[in-house]
Amino acid sequence: MEAPALSQYTHSRLDRGAHVLVVEDDPVSLKFLCGVLACNDYRLTTVGTAREAMAALDRELPDLVILDLYLPDSYGLAVCKHLRQLLGGEDIPVLVVTIEDGQEGHAQAVRAGVDDFLRKPILPVELSTRARSLLRLRYLRRELRTDRESILDLHAQKESLLQYVAHDMKNLLGATQATLELMKEGCGPAQCTRYQDRLGDSLRAMLAMVKDLLDISIGDQVDLVADLNALEIGPWLEKVIQEFESLAARRRCSFRLAFPPGLVLEADPHLLRRVVSNLLENAIRYAPEGTAIEVEVQAGAGAQGPRIQVCDQGIGVPPELRSAIFDRFVRLKSPQETRSGRGLGLAFCRQVMAMHQGRIWVEDNVPKGSRFVLELPGETGR
Repeated sequence: MEAPALSQYTHSRLDRGAHVLVVEDDPVSLKFLCGVLACNDYRLTTVGTAREAMAALDRELPDLVILDLYLPDSYGLAVCKHLRQLLGGEDIPVLVVTIEDGQEGHAQAVRAGVDDFLRKPILPVELSTRARSLLRLRYLRRELRTDRESILDLHAQKESLLQYVAHDMKNLLGATQATLELMKEGCGPAQCTRYQDRLGDSLRAMLAMVKDLLDISIGDQVDLVADLNALEIGPWLEKVIQEFESLAARRRCSFRLAFPPGLVLEADPHLLRRVVSNLLENAIRYAPEGTAIEVEVQAGAGAQGPRIQVCDQGIGVPPELRSAIFDRFVRLKSPQETRSGRGLGLAFCRQVMAMHQGRIWVEDNVPKGSRFVLELPGETGR
């Protein structure tokens, strides 16, 4: 049989340039198959034995396999079975060309993973149509798998974000509960007003988190984006620390804040507040009773950006865990805790610092405890 003339159609096709593996030992049949497939602008690999076919599949997975069942060294279905065992081989369509027409042979081929059959002698247009259809099936399978992976990834990101926000809400609720307990113990008018202001700040922060979740649900997006603004870091840190003074007071801890006057940073106030809040909450949890938690701001110099440091005198972080604690679900256990939490706060801190093109790490606090360092990429003066 002679190959047909090259088609005059020039419209774009998804299967153009596809890689086709042809497994055929008869020279006449091989010439015919290659002639038809070449007219469709396919990239061809030809082999004549099952062993050569398996070796070719091990080197590179094609987009389509055209397989003769009667090969010199083995029955052709051994090639199909080998393909299905390879990673990614389950999606490769297999077209069998055979002289067989029995139902039992077809059933055996289907069980081995064959997708379609052509009985010899073959019409050129039939081969071309079947090849195009099977390659279209290949692309649809690949797109479906990609869409499925994207959906699963989107779901995982949403779950992660919900866990992050729940963790931050827990911190604020703990501070709110501590403030209410202090108010119940009795306070003067001025002190009650200060407590009420702190309760209001915590409630507004929690409301902002809920709004974030609603915006994300409506927009069907989970990627947080830093909204950078000029932020005078000293007064801003004073307000954030005030939210945790009641929680610290329950353990007789205090805060010491030091910062250069007038230092202005470019940051997202909402996201950075959540990072600092996580570090303050952790410091309170691990600091011994009656000790001071130091919060220090250093202006950048040279290649070093401005830094915010939160230091405690607690148990410290072992060197082998200093990188791992910024992963999800990794958390040290404090002496006051009987169970460990989700371990999401520091993972979120690292994510936010990456959004700011900055970084976070932990080191020893001299003489004892941990020093968590936030480094931002630059600052401006005021």
